[in-house]
Amino acid sequence: MQNEETLRNCGQLYFNYVSIGCMGRGFPFNPKLGIDNPALCLGEDTGTDPEPEARFCVLRKDAKGSFGFHLRMDYGRKGHIIHKVYPDGPAYVAGLRNGDQLLQINGEYVHEQEHLRVVQKVKSSGQRLSLAVLDEVSYANLCSSNRTPASVLPNSLPDSCLRPRLCLIRNEGRGFGFTASATGGVKGTFLLSVEEGGPAHMAGVPTGSRLLEVNGESVVSITLSQLTKKLQSNSSRVVLLVLEASAWDVYETHGVTPTSALADISFLPYRIRKLHLVRGPEGYGFLLRQEKCPSGQGQFLRELDPGLPAEVAGMREGDRLLGVNGQNVEEFEHEDIVSLIQDSGKQVTLAVINNEGDRFFREIGISPLLFYEEDGPDNEGVTKSSADVPPATLSTQLKADTVQGEEPEVRKPSTEVQNSEE
Repeated sequence: MQNEETLRNCGQLYFNYVSIGCMGRGFPFNPKLGIDNPALCLGEDTGTDPEPEARFCVLRKDAKGSFGFHLRMDYGRKGHIIHKVYPDGPAYVAGLRNGDQLLQINGEYVHEQEHLRVVQKVKSSGQRLSLAVLDEVSYANLCSSNRTPASVLPNSLPDSCLRPRLCLIRNEGRGFGFTASATGGVKGTFLLSVEEGGPAHMAGVPTGSRLLEVNGESVVSITLSQLTKKLQSNSSRVVLLVLEASAWDVYETHGVTPTSALADISFLPYRIRKLHLVRGPEGYGFLLRQEKCPSGQGQFLRELDPGLPAEVAGMREGDRLLGVNGQNVEEFEHEDIVSLIQDSGKQVTLAVINNEGDRFFREIGISPLLFYEEDGPDNEGVTKSSADVPPATLSTQLKADTVQGEEPEVRKPSTEVQNSEE
């Protein structure tokens, strides 16, 4: 009886399937072969995953000067991840969501760039920020299909596109070695004629290039007369951002404004250095001091012990500390930085720049982290001795296994960085 009831139920269910499948069309049924309607082959899935598509979001800072999101890196996942999107903030309203994968900033592909550098690009974007992102699921599908994230960015600048150059020109008594002319009398459009062998030529300025910025300030809205006065006010040195004229159309076509964030700094004598220190029996062998500087307060590295890990790794007297284990610490409190270093265990990675390089970037209003590269060349610039700097307001020795003085609060190191909480 039970078997008959089961067969009866299966037959009724089978009939229902056939009735649904045959509605509107007639399909022959053969009880030996089963259902001939291919639409009822329940084991087949003819659907395919949708093609991953990047989302483009334009943000403007709120009244507090924030874009309303954070960036972080996750172990085991490449790239930079949108994190802590504030409800109803600029990022949320623009369409950003937690877990989105950041691919592009203001038209520049940043997926494979150093995290510190990417964070600084967001910070230096001004009031407006354009991002391209992929949601977490789409990014995972893209990776599983062995495709690069760049393949879903139709408007990304090509790798072959020339970058604007940031050039430091020194006046050695004969002028800067270039002249500017306004193209067709249009305000803010200046082409440079460069004297061969002169200071500008030696600094890497191509003749016929387009002038974009002077000492970190855009020239797009000034006249030739105003530009001349600006250049004359800088008697000893001037910093220019220039772009070869042939590349201008590429940027216009892709809707990208060439700024310092995209600059090639290979012609500058200053670089961030990455130091990897392994703690020895006598500690790291340096003193971390908080000192006054033109930009407010900074963390500087002093009193290096000969032969200990800090000196061996390439640290120099007067270097400024910018990052710890991939985290920007420019705005951190002294005690928090000490905690990060202490909590790193037996080894730590520091991002530093020498005193002259730090002063150069601060004078033009640009953070050197904007140009941080994982394997950048060493910096052979000049540093000040400890006698040339202002008195320290706070210092911590990192020369032994424990820190001298009061033990600061211990916090776990994190890769999370606020992008606009200035």
